[in-house]
Amino acid sequence: MKKLSIEHPFFEFMGNIGDWIILNVLFVITSLPIITIGMSATAMYRIALRRIRGENRYVAREYFQVLCEEWKKSTGLWIFFLTTGGLLLFDVLYGENLWKALNIGVGCLVVLWCFAVSYAFPLQARFENSIRNTLINALVLAFRNLPATLVMVLLNSIPALCIASGPYVTLVAVSIYCIFGFSLTAAVNSLFLNRIFRKFMERMETVNGKDE
Repeated sequence: MKKLSIEHPFFEFMGNIGDWIILNVLFVITSLPIITIGMSATAMYRIALRRIRGENRYVAREYFQVLCEEWKKSTGLWIFFLTTGGLLLFDVLYGENLWKALNIGVGCLVVLWCFAVSYAFPLQARFENSIRNTLINALVLAFRNLPATLVMVLLNSIPALCIASGPYVTLVAVSIYCIFGFSLTAAVNSLFLNRIFRKFMERMETVNGKDE
C-alpha cells in the first residue's frame, strides 16, 4: 500500500483548515477584553490577506507580531467605531419619535459606519497610514467598489442578524463563530480586498508617477 506523504494535497488541505481555525480562536481569545477587538481585527486581516496571497505560513507567530506592531492605531480606530457605533445604536433604538428627516440622516450615518468599518481594519492591516487617512480611504474604496462592499457588509452583519433572530439562532451562531466563523468571513472578504487593494495601489502608483 502506498503511504501518504505529509506533502500530499489532503494533508495540505487539512493543515490549511487547521490554520484558519487557529486564526479564528486567536481572534476570539484576544478580543475578549473588548477594547482589544481593533488590534485583533487588524491582526486577523493581516494574516487572512497574506494567506489568500499565499504568503503566510506561521499563523500564531505572525498574529502576535501584528498585535505588537499595530495595537496603537488599531485601538484608536476601534475606539472611534465603538463610540460612534454606540451613539448610532442609541439613536436607532430610541429615536423612533424623532423628526423623519433626522431618522433618514441617522440611517445614512449607519450605512457610512458599516462601509467604513468593513474597510478600516483591512486597510490598517495592509497599509501604513494615519487614522484620519485610513477612514477617508475606507469610505472612498467602499463607494468605488460598491458591489463588493455590499457583500462584505452583509457578511460582517451576520452575527448581528443572528442575535436579532432570537436565542436559538444566537446559540448556534456562537458555536460556529467560536470555531471558524470570523476567520471564514475574513477569508471571503480578503478575496475581494486583495483585488481592491491591488487596484488601489496601481492607481496610487500612476498618480505618483504623473506627479514626478
